[in-house]
Amino acid sequence: MENPKYFVLLFIFSMGCLALKGQVGIGLDSLEWLPKSEKVRAGAILVPENHDAPEGKQIQIAYVVLKARDTSAIEFPMIFFSGGPGGNSLNQGMVGFLTEHPMREARDIILFDQRGIGYSSALPDMSFKAFDIMAKDANEEEELVLTTDMILEYQKKCEEQGSSPEYYNTIQNAKDVGLLFKHLGYEKYNLFGGSYGTRIARVVQDMFPEYIHSSVLDSPAPLSGDFLLNRLDSFSLALGRIFDYCENNVSCKEQYPNLKEDYFTAISKLEETPLTVTMNDSIPVTINAQDGIYLLRRLLYQNNAREKAPELVKAYIEGGGHVINEVLQFEYALTGGLNLTMLLSVEKYENFNINNTASVIEASYQEYPLIPVKLGFFDAFYQAGMNWHPNSLPMEERKFQDSDIPTLLFVNRFDPVTPPKNGILFKENLTRAKLLILDEGGHGGGDDDCKNQVINDFMKDPNSELDTTCLNLFKG
Repeated sequence: MENPKYFVLLFIFSMGCLALKGQVGIGLDSLEWLPKSEKVRAGAILVPENHDAPEGKQIQIAYVVLKARDTSAIEFPMIFFSGGPGGNSLNQGMVGFLTEHPMREARDIILFDQRGIGYSSALPDMSFKAFDIMAKDANEEEELVLTTDMILEYQKKCEEQGSSPEYYNTIQNAKDVGLLFKHLGYEKYNLFGGSYGTRIARVVQDMFPEYIHSSVLDSPAPLSGDFLLNRLDSFSLALGRIFDYCENNVSCKEQYPNLKEDYFTAISKLEETPLTVTMNDSIPVTINAQDGIYLLRRLLYQNNAREKAPELVKAYIEGGGHVINEVLQFEYALTGGLNLTMLLSVEKYENFNINNTASVIEASYQEYPLIPVKLGFFDAFYQAGMNWHPNSLPMEERKFQDSDIPTLLFVNRFDPVTPPKNGILFKENLTRAKLLILDEGGHGGGDDDCKNQVINDFMKDPNSELDTTCLNLFKG
């Protein structure tokens, strides 16, 4: 969790550091890492766990405001929506990164932990338990059993805590933000969301348009998606583009002349003989075929995926390589920054389809010949998670409303999670949107300095013509 760019991926103050008095689990000691400055303010509000029953249980939403460096600044503030779902914002890395961010020169930056995460009435977190399952030498059937047992265990933990996971979702999240808007008292806000943060920001945009000056959505995550099937589709698409890139790039073709064939060879080899490695000199991890697929997909999150993916395929064939440790370290860092229980609560409500039985899922894999085995972790998590909680957003409500809020959309061409078609889907309901498809690898990312300048210009005046010449735009 020490790489500041990771925090943007997830993927994006009054006097001094105030204690959040009277709030469960929050106090001065737990926020001692906050910068000691009159430009930093921390606080929390109470919101209903279920906004449809406002007199019921209350939970807290914790926030931090980083005041603009320029004390004469008059720009509207930016509020940051983290990804995941389940990625927290109130941590030393993220706050430190945004404290020095150029966006803060002329505007306040607002960070908050979404409900169920970090300092905002966190749900019991199954993240590292899930990592342990992935690290075992478990076949597809065994992984499903282990994941089912894990979910039953955390259902009990939530019950013992008195939390109701069915109320931890994007709709309730967005209503929390409406109350936060009122509490903070700014006239208008600029929204900035990355990955899942684009979904909650987009719903906020629909619910509270009177508060929104502009909206920047990087790596759009639809409300209408399917947790598993969309991942199969986007991974297959990104992997195919990697193969095409290598076939048509002189350097890659010379080094990996048969990359696509090597990929299938690598997965077959992992099926026959799983690869055991030691991470951090202490954590044994066994990589079988479905884990190999899962980790390759995870590697595609990174900006240098076009160079690293062939290297990982080669390492699988050769039985080892530094890149394997790199991707495991990346996965472990993501695990530490993500509350998987919150992720499951959100996705079960709005991205699971109970009609997708095991046989339907099995048939769906036949549409993706580049995925010859089950997608590790996600397949078992989807099937076992169907029973996580009883609530589901009706299919007809899994859509955004029409909006005339000025909106800037970014998406990377080689993104394995939120492909360019997600940007096109988002744009359909936006009458004042600009979609920028970057010819880049990874989930988010690109030329940060250039993107920051474009975003800053847009937030200053979302109706002006944008200078995007510094961006590596896809021309196809």
